Amino acid sequence: MRAQSEENFRLWAADVIENMAASTEDELDYSFLIDDIMKLYYQPLNINTAQREDLQRIFFLSDAHIEALLFQRYQVGTFWSVYELQAVEGFNRQIIEWLEPLIVFEPAQSAQVRKFRSRGDLFVRTQWTMETPRGYKAVTDNPPPFQGDKMKYYSRMEWQPARAIEIGFVTEKDPGEPMFDSNIATMDYFSGYLSWKPERFLQQIIVGQFRMSSGQGLALQTGMATRKSNMTTSIRNRNANHRPSLSVNESGGLNGVLVNLGTSGFRITPFVSVKQIDGRLSENEAGEIIIASLKTDGYHRTLTELSQRRNVQEVAAGFMGKVHLGRLILEAGHLEYRLEYPLLPEPRPYNIYYFRGNQMRNSWLACQGSVSNVFLFSEMALSASSTPAVTGGALFSAGGGMANMSLGYRYFPVDYSAPFGAPFSESGNAAGETGVYAGLELALPAGFLLNAYLDYYQHEWLKYQTRAPSNGYDFLGLLTYRPKRTWESGLRYRYKEKTVNLSTATPDFPVGVQKQHQVRLQTRMSPDASWTFTTRVDCHFVNAPNKTDAEPGFYLAQDVRYRSPGGKWNLITRYALMDVDEYENRIYAYEPDVLYSFSTPAYYGRGSRWIVMGKWTVMRKTDLWLRFAQWHYTNRETIGSGNLTINSNVARECRIQIRKRF
Repeated sequence: MRAQSEENFRLWAADVIENMAASTEDELDYSFLIDDIMKLYYQPLNINTAQREDLQRIFFLSDAHIEALLFQRYQVGTFWSVYELQAVEGFNRQIIEWLEPLIVFEPAQSAQVRKFRSRGDLFVRTQWTMETPRGYKAVTDNPPPFQGDKMKYYSRMEWQPARAIEIGFVTEKDPGEPMFDSNIATMDYFSGYLSWKPERFLQQIIVGQFRMSSGQGLALQTGMATRKSNMTTSIRNRNANHRPSLSVNESGGLNGVLVNLGTSGFRITPFVSVKQIDGRLSENEAGEIIIASLKTDGYHRTLTELSQRRNVQEVAAGFMGKVHLGRLILEAGHLEYRLEYPLLPEPRPYNIYYFRGNQMRNSWLACQGSVSNVFLFSEMALSASSTPAVTGGALFSAGGGMANMSLGYRYFPVDYSAPFGAPFSESGNAAGETGVYAGLELALPAGFLLNAYLDYYQHEWLKYQTRAPSNGYDFLGLLTYRPKRTWESGLRYRYKEKTVNLSTATPDFPVGVQKQHQVRLQTRMSPDASWTFTTRVDCHFVNAPNKTDAEPGFYLAQDVRYRSPGGKWNLITRYALMDVDEYENRIYAYEPDVLYSFSTPAYYGRGSRWIVMGKWTVMRKTDLWLRFAQWHYTNRETIGSGNLTINSNVARECRIQIRKRF
């Protein structure tokens, strides 16, 4: 059951990650998606003592579910078995199945005297491409552009030696980066944390790397921003206010000291972060150092990239306060931000409202609470702009939990700036956007479930690659059929309409409307406890304003998963075919991968993709993963571009990971 729930979590993460990958060209670190859920696997919540904030860690429980669960517990006093959860309003069979391995049923008094056992978790991973890209090869008499080898190394460890103490560290070296030489003395990235929870007025101290979130993320959100997904009513930020972090996202997050003070009804959290980040430095006419742009990809492979490595100091300091007033929760905070040098990007029409300078401040006020079966949330935040940024919404249920709905509104002034802001939005940037969102989840007879959303947005100023103010909307409809726990099928349609530049020099018509149609059919069947078969078919079609002969893109994938009796080893393989001639029709697909590694490539071109991965529990508390993946293109002779070019139509990658729990 626990392995099956982990698979269910991965399916949800796949949808979220695919949407995030489609909205950015950066390679992001998604490890924070599974940090909380993995801890729940090995330290399940006591359903009879869990508070609202504890239950919010469970991604598939909506606010309506949590409210109904707490109300039912208030009425009955104590839950004794999973069968009693059937009486909770809105809890269907799927939710109870997913929830079962994450909770325990113990009386409140026994939870306070459970014996503590030290525990730890260590991961070590390496990966490499079998082909050698251009960046690793010498050109005539010049050395290779990449200063390191093509191996990638990653390790992370978390250890809880005492009930109140947690220690963690993470290291990473990307392919092409040097290590243990004059360029980089150790691994390219090394970070960690020490956390102490005395559980008195002094609630927690974190020294090292941590992530923070407040309100709806308008001013402070260094974890994962809330995104549109198949969970169509989940638009409220439910990230924990603060957590230790082992993210390898070098351009985000905080690193310093956080202190959490207070009681169950009031908390205040001061923090300070000091870290070195990457910047492309230049000089102004007076000979003073300026930052032309901040470098966020985290790569330090070439001499140019190494010269930009951690050459700018970033300082952030502030506080966050939280008050519980019955069903109403208030949050407020202030943040001061400073860069070592002024950030002065080269002026362009689209960036005239971007932040310039080396100091910034944000203040915010947020509230959330419930009235009957309606949950309300909102936030207002200020920067140097005289107009506040505002976001808010409502979540409500009807029909005994058979229907859940959400409404959301957002307004971000064009000159609003927040270095750590990441609210729910279309563009991922909290500036110059107004939007309205409506989501629906409706349980239908005979095992059908309908999820849908409609998001309309406007951008009041130019954006990168959009030469005029623009608008658009995004619609998604998903019909899922689950007649029994061993079979699930889904038909998804997504329509997006947005403004894009025209490839024409005509000044009177700089932009046009691009329409995207995406259709997906997926079915998953588990005839027994060992075998699972998943088939997915995607078709993407784009109506571009300046293209009349664009061909649709197709993707077909078949997954076969085998889990041995007892779960000592399992094997999964995927074979996929693609026919995607237009880049705008590219299809993102989340791939089977080792724990804490995420692969969501864009399928573009003609050819095939083959993946095989095995996991073997070598001995008690020791797991080994082996993964092999191959691209094979039939319409090209090279793969990649620039220093990553491979002079072949085949690219193969190997990945090995070992996990030791102690």
